[in-house]
Amino acid sequence: MKTKLTTMAILLICFSFAGCKKDEVTDNGDTTVARLQGKWEATRSTERVYEKDSNKLVSEETSSYPANSRTIEYKDKNILYYRGGALRNTYAYAIIGSEIRLREGNNGVYYQLKFYSDTQHSHTEESFYTTNNVKMKSTFETVYIKK
Repeated sequence: MKTKLTTMAILLICFSFAGCKKDEVTDNGDTTVARLQGKWEATRSTERVYEKDSNKLVSEETSSYPANSRTIEYKDKNILYYRGGALRNTYAYAIIGSEIRLREGNNGVYYQLKFYSDTQHSHTEESFYTTNNVKMKSTFETVYIKK
């Protein structure tokens, strides 16, 4: 009886440790990278300004992009930026959680990546500044649709 209890206790401990390891697995972004592959066209941008401490929206302005004026192409682990059909920049990129990190040499740019659907996503950049002794936060979101 004592042997059965000891065996049961050991098995219970092993299964509990095996269950904990599942929580440690993180998404390396491969699924998102595959989802992004191809060409995407910028359709609009929205700039929002907030009072940082209260998160109160102070202003919001949305602008549309003319057709084919801004396009990005995700090609393997590179992102190519086109303006008016001409290639402007190429960056290596990585997906970390909900962030897309672009790298060109020693320079890096970080955007929040958000999917609205399989054919629409956005990049959002945040910046912070102070005006009249009030801390402000500005977000600039560009929305893309799959071509």
